Amino acid sequence: MYTQVTCPNCGTPYTAEIHQLIDVGRNPELKERLLSGQLNVASCPSCGASGQLSSALVYHDPAHELFMIFVPQELNLDQVQREEYIGQLTRQVMDATPPEQRRGYMLQPMTILTMQSFLEKVLETEGITKEMIERQQKQAELLNTLATADTDVADYLIKERGSEIDETFFAMLKSYIDTAAEMNDNNILLPLVNLQAKLMTETPAGREVERRQIALHALNRDAKAAGGLTSQILADHLIKNQKDPAIVEAIAQVGLAGMNYDFFTRLSVEIDRLEEAGDTLDAENLAGIRSDLLELQEQVQAQTQQILGTAKQTLETILEAEDMEMALRERMDQVDDAFMYVLAAEQSHAEEDGQGERAARINELRGLLVAQIEGQTPPELRLLNNLVRAESDAEIEQLIAENQDLLSPDLIKVVDALQDQIRPSGQQEMIDRLGRLKALITSNLPQA
Repeated sequence: MYTQVTCPNCGTPYTAEIHQLIDVGRNPELKERLLSGQLNVASCPSCGASGQLSSALVYHDPAHELFMIFVPQELNLDQVQREEYIGQLTRQVMDATPPEQRRGYMLQPMTILTMQSFLEKVLETEGITKEMIERQQKQAELLNTLATADTDVADYLIKERGSEIDETFFAMLKSYIDTAAEMNDNNILLPLVNLQAKLMTETPAGREVERRQIALHALNRDAKAAGGLTSQILADHLIKNQKDPAIVEAIAQVGLAGMNYDFFTRLSVEIDRLEEAGDTLDAENLAGIRSDLLELQEQVQAQTQQILGTAKQTLETILEAEDMEMALRERMDQVDDAFMYVLAAEQSHAEEDGQGERAARINELRGLLVAQIEGQTPPELRLLNNLVRAESDAEIEQLIAENQDLLSPDLIKVVDALQDQIRPSGQQEMIDRLGRLKALITSNLPQA
């Protein structure tokens, strides 16, 4: 549903979509948005400020027979009003559930008092317990302390709390390092990088991480020299590291796309060679790895087909709607990379098969989608998009002249960030274009 919101930053009133019912059986993507902190987040179309909307939440996970309701204190309901509200929300879920799918647990929803407890209950369905969450909180505290501690204190903490420095700890540390690098804050970045180097040599988990990094670096080096990751390179590195399950798993994660028929053939040839040489144990080990990778590949392919199937269903629902614009607006949370892939593929198929009416309908949807995305984009970013797409210097100068109020040092920072993002890809033409835009924006900044 939609609700009226007034931006606390600039005072602009606008309409935002809000979800009160999270039915995992019907809309699993809402669970993902909840856990990632993206559910019920409103973004002001004027200034771009965003924030979480306070709302009651109903969570239903039929697979785990979990039915719970969270009513935030901000709604200021007394006990009678709260119970009436919970009863109303419960009836809505029951009415929306086919009779044959209704279960007894749905008659007595669990009432949750805090958002923290609500999220913990959801995480438990993912196998993440409250104890695991508390452990991660302690790890975060330890990491923050180590990042600023002197050598003696750091050595003591590493010795006394070494059991907390595990794979999760290093993943958290890497996240901190990546964030500091994006902010270009060397005062934060350098101590974190030094801490990572110290932990990699002084802790068992660190040495494990370092071994994997060395193996993956060697794989990436050979792939770069060959102009890309080939099935031969992938098979060679996997065979070389077959006795180390952690490295095998790491190589499999980065090389899944290269696991084709030729890759598995190379593994089979090596298994035959080992058997002929009498290395029975190594042959059995590699055969087990081959079997696991084949199973992994099948699972990924099945998941991919499911994701694409869901995206196709969403696309067809929108195309068949009488009001396509409204149907799209109601499903913007389902517009992702898979949806865009299916959209492009279906338009191409329609054009190739001579289905003019369908191709035109999909093209119309494309236009609505662009308009919807641009409508949710802050005006400064819309201006930058238009500047990048401009076909002539005259058009660029006109856009700048018509949007003087949007020119600011912050816009220049966005251009710098785009250049940094594109630079590794080697798109020199786009980098130069952004450089010219930056110079034009700078020269036209309003005088203070």
